[in-house]
Amino acid sequence: MTKRAIVVVILGAAANACSGPFVPGRGEVAGGTGGQSAPPGTGGIDVSASGGAAPSGTGGAAGDPNATGSGGLTPGGGGVSGSGGAGGGPVDGSGGASPVAADGLPCDVASLVQNRCASCHGPTPLPTLPTLVTYQGLTAPAQSDPTMTNAEVAVARMQSTQSPMPPAGSPAATPAEIAAMQTWIAGGYPMGSCGGAGGAGGSAPDPFSVPPTCTSNKTWTGGTDGSKDMQPGAACIACHSSKGGGEAPTFAVAGTVYPTAHEPDECYGASGSSGMRVVITGADGKVLTLTPGTSGNFSYQGSLATPYTAKVTDSNGERAMGAAQTSGDCNACHTQSGTNSAPGRIIVP
Repeated sequence: MTKRAIVVVILGAAANACSGPFVPGRGEVAGGTGGQSAPPGTGGIDVSASGGAAPSGTGGAAGDPNATGSGGLTPGGGGVSGSGGAGGGPVDGSGGASPVAADGLPCDVASLVQNRCASCHGPTPLPTLPTLVTYQGLTAPAQSDPTMTNAEVAVARMQSTQSPMPPAGSPAATPAEIAAMQTWIAGGYPMGSCGGAGGAGGSAPDPFSVPPTCTSNKTWTGGTDGSKDMQPGAACIACHSSKGGGEAPTFAVAGTVYPTAHEPDECYGASGSSGMRVVITGADGKVLTLTPGTSGNFSYQGSLATPYTAKVTDSNGERAMGAAQTSGDCNACHTQSGTNSAPGRIIVP
């Protein structure tokens, strides 16, 4: 397994424990990586098979998952996705090289909602939340104020200091992104097509829509022998607390970071040896930077002001929790299948 550095960051803010997933940060890359197989005649799963990855490409041939179009890397007038490409898999849409879901949206608006909103407000949003990644969803009346559209409420929340969106601890929308949404609203919500003639592009793959697996192929077998690598994936503070009894040290926060979202208990997770970290920010502004061990476990024994916020960072970017937390027992919610609104394990960006 290729090692990557992992960083977990926790930030303080008010919210209930286990109230949200780790959401993608700005550094995350969406879309296919190329060359994946596809049934004949369907186009191909990779971006370049369904519309040409080069700016001036003319499109990949349907049914050929390795086709890249003919444009090369030189700029031209064919659009980001080229002018052809009849296929395309569910990850990458119907012909575009764009990693965002256009669905009638201008490219700048599509990019904004994909990068800032999709983890909670995606095509299948978290319970009680509206979807904000489609034209219909953004232009629908807002649940909180039917006199406004979801887009109007969203842009107001992006500028709010009292109830910001994305939540505190997640990368905020930039002034340019906010201006793009405001311009679109002021213009009467004109429909757009992100990706040129080759297609609308595809939405980012859901990192939690993956089968259960033990990526490391290594399982902890030492029981409760006191190692820092013991029992990855299990709820740590159930034992490591003042109420746990015995000689176990007391942890203020502890958990396990994994490469994928549904790894079983006792399976070794992602090591911080490559630079991955867990960053935690307490309600008092104190920032803790924790390095996961060989099994992916991380922990902190000092004081932690709650509610706190948390994120995992590495060279690919960061993945932040959608809400502040009061419980430090991360694996109690981030189980193999996920509980209390957590979608699964804490995973690397």
